Amino acid sequence: MKKIIYILLIVFTVSSCDVLELKPLDKLSEGDTWSDAALVQLYVNANYNAILHGYEDDVFAAASDESYDLHNHGNMFVLQKGEVTADNISMLSGRVNYWQLGFSQIRNMNVFFSKIQAAPIDEAVKNIMIGEMKFLRAFVYANLIWRYGGVPIITKVYELNENYSLSRDSYENGVDFIVKELDEAIQLLPSKQSASQLGRASGDASKALKSRVLLYAASKLNNASNDKSKWQAASDAARELLGAYVLYPDYQNLFLKDNDEIIWARYFTQANSTDYNWKNGRNGDEGGNFQGPTQNLVNAYEMKGTGLLPYHIQVDGTRIVNQLSGYDPMKPYEGRDPRFYATILYDGSMWMGRETETFKGGLDSPESTVQPWNASLTGYALKKFMNEDIPPTGNTEKPTNPWIYFRYAEILLNYAEAEFELGNEGVAREYLNKVRDRLSVKMPPVTDAGEKLRERIHNERLVELAFEEHRFYDVRRWMIAEKTENLDLLKMTILKQAENKKNYTISVLSGERDFKKQHYRLPIPRAEIDKSLNKLAQNEGY
Repeated sequence: MKKIIYILLIVFTVSSCDVLELKPLDKLSEGDTWSDAALVQLYVNANYNAILHGYEDDVFAAASDESYDLHNHGNMFVLQKGEVTADNISMLSGRVNYWQLGFSQIRNMNVFFSKIQAAPIDEAVKNIMIGEMKFLRAFVYANLIWRYGGVPIITKVYELNENYSLSRDSYENGVDFIVKELDEAIQLLPSKQSASQLGRASGDASKALKSRVLLYAASKLNNASNDKSKWQAASDAARELLGAYVLYPDYQNLFLKDNDEIIWARYFTQANSTDYNWKNGRNGDEGGNFQGPTQNLVNAYEMKGTGLLPYHIQVDGTRIVNQLSGYDPMKPYEGRDPRFYATILYDGSMWMGRETETFKGGLDSPESTVQPWNASLTGYALKKFMNEDIPPTGNTEKPTNPWIYFRYAEILLNYAEAEFELGNEGVAREYLNKVRDRLSVKMPPVTDAGEKLRERIHNERLVELAFEEHRFYDVRRWMIAEKTENLDLLKMTILKQAENKKNYTISVLSGERDFKKQHYRLPIPRAEIDKSLNKLAQNEGY
């Protein structure tokens, strides 16, 4: 099989208090599980569900300035308004508040490590399983430290009568633990998985996660002294994958099928696919438009001819047209970065055989006669990840495009950023421009230096990796969230006039955003603090 169907739930029942010690006949006993290679593999498979994919309702883009969640899935408005506290963080979905899911999965993984060495399984098979679980445990811990900072590093299984009052390890210790796990996984796993094993952890997936973890660890939020050795470690980790993959030439189709840019992804079948394609289509197609890309994101796409941004954005968020860019506010969608056209459906763009109508009163507007309650409030709909060949309604076919966790473009951008921070600006420009030189993109090369080059690297990540769950972390690790997350979310209002002329006005969609210094970390849920008998120190400001 080319694609792996992950087991959603496996229940292993272990009876430790049966007086007669009889083996249950209607359940899998602990002995059965850890003596059968197939059952152990199913146990491993189930742990892949700890790594959340992005084809869900509550997307991370809505927790940043990339999109506006029409229906407030996962209570993202609480986060956007700066209202999250230790008492109400449990209101947020597990995508944001990962504490409970993360540590419950860590316990399952620690059970595996406590049992696997004694299991009568072929050593080669056992080592592959160990490599997979080390990668997965590292990924779970990465997700925890990225959200909360330092967390308890737990590698044993706690029994019911043991002391659960654990304290936090430092962020640095968390990074060291994750890197150690990944280095060991790299030695145990094949660099790339075969076609029949796609979706399983690999050595290269471990290297890609290591690259991201060390990049975040070197960034300002976690490296206040700007220790260059941390940037060197990030550069070295990214360098391990340079040349091992290629940029897929077609940016739009990159996200619709398996290809040589993907380092690690989750693969789907008709049986385990989601309705993401329907929920993020145009409402005029009788689908949903849950995630509306913001005008903030649209403003980040440069002009194709000049490689310049359409606006100079002032400190207070006001915009001044960049006259040198070639941008015309009355023709806002002409001549933009090709990735804009591959990522966003805008007024006038063609999709599924008809023109998109987000102008006031149009088929895809809030004034539409077709499901107006599902219409985007930003003036845009998502195109990235969407399969044009699968209509949102009237059929049973579901999309099976992979959710990509790591791809080569990210590694190139990681390397460019690390090299820039090490003072190697020529190398940084070279690798930044490799991403911009993708066959279907071909944006003008960046020639900037100094702080302007840093800004170009930041903006390139926003554009290239849009909706791929990077922006939430990027603005925090760069410590620019106090600026970006306090700017109003913007929308485009379009009025259709006589002779098919249109008037375009950028205005405020949501002016209630409030990001404070303490929000660089999420609060640890109050219940977890209480369970630890207050040994878990709360993040500052909560």
